[in-house]
Amino acid sequence: MPPTPNDQPLGRQLLATLSDVNALFAKATSRQEVDQIDAQRARLLDQIGTLIDRNLDSGSREYAAATQGLQAASAQIKEALQRLEKVAQAITVLGQALDAVAKLAA
Repeated sequence: MPPTPNDQPLGRQLLATLSDVNALFAKATSRQEVDQIDAQRARLLDQIGTLIDRNLDSGSREYAAATQGLQAASAQIKEALQRLEKVAQAITVLGQALDAVAKLAA
């Protein structure tokens, strides 16, 4: 089938599809649907990774720079998530403490 003006290159279409899959999470009505969407997203991500690994020159400086940049970004994201988890834990502990104070005051 010949391409149409609305056709996107494969890379862009993969990213658009990933975005669409992520949007499905908000529409899921059960844990089972969430699990199914997550499994499909994992398959899509695996395929995207395979396509990149097979088709890019891993020996180039640009490849190394991109990989190092992504690794640094991931490390920062993981650190930020840990801080958020600590904030959530602090909020939970504070709530428990306030419940204890409320019982004492009652």
